[in-house]
Amino acid sequence: MEPKECDKLRGDAFEMVNKAQHCNTDADCRQSEWPGCAKPISNATFDKIKPVAESYKTGKCEEPKVDCKSPPQAYCKQGLCVHRELGVPEGAGNTPSDQIQIQ
Repeated sequence: MEPKECDKLRGDAFEMVNKAQHCNTDADCRQSEWPGCAKPISNATFDKIKPVAESYKTGKCEEPKVDCKSPPQAYCKQGLCVHRELGVPEGAGNTPSDQIQIQ
């Protein structure tokens, strides 16, 4: 497949992934597997991207090297699929009270 066609397929997939991912329950959400790093997507979007990804792979398109972190869990929040970002406990990094020095 021509590189121009490969770019179009990849661009179309990014458009699908970057749109709002509507959901009703956590089961409606999952991680994207392609293109690029994992993003929270709906099962409907996943089903739409699958044939595009197959065309991309069977067309022997060259996949750019992307350095991705391990994605957090995807879940449904207020009708949209999002990542459950891991936070830090409240007060983390504060000086312990037994080490506070008042001068």
